[in-house]
Amino acid sequence: MSRLIIPFLAALLTGCMAMVFGTADQLNKISIGMPKQEVLSILGPPKSIAANEGLEYLQYSWVKTVIAADGNFPQDYYVAIRDGKVSNFGRKGDFDSAKNPAQRIEIDQTIHQQPTTSPKSKDLYTELNKLKDLKDSGAITETEFNTLKKKLLADQ
Repeated sequence: MSRLIIPFLAALLTGCMAMVFGTADQLNKISIGMPKQEVLSILGPPKSIAANEGLEYLQYSWVKTVIAADGNFPQDYYVAIRDGKVSNFGRKGDFDSAKNPAQRIEIDQTIHQQPTTSPKSKDLYTELNKLKDLKDSGAITETEFNTLKKKLLADQ
């Protein structure tokens, strides 16, 4: 009786470990364009499922050996599904969708300079009219008007 129980328990334990952890070699059977249902039949149910902007991510964790005592802890593998078919697959970081999110920052290094208004670029006619209006209103005297007019003409 014990001859039957020991092999049965050994097969049961190793079979369960293989089912729990799977193997990374199973991922080699996946190909781009493969239907999602076929992926599930090869890899089994995923550890988790996530979706983002039209993509569905199936997450799997596998170790290289049955027993993780040798330091081979589970690694995360992803299969990205778009429109019901595989669009990407691999380990975390193998393709952009499984990487940690990052923001792209673009800096516009174009220098925009406002046109400077120098006394030379002012409209002489308008400036003279302003001075005349100030003189006519009594805000400045005739002497001040002539001094400012000379300065304005010299700057042109």
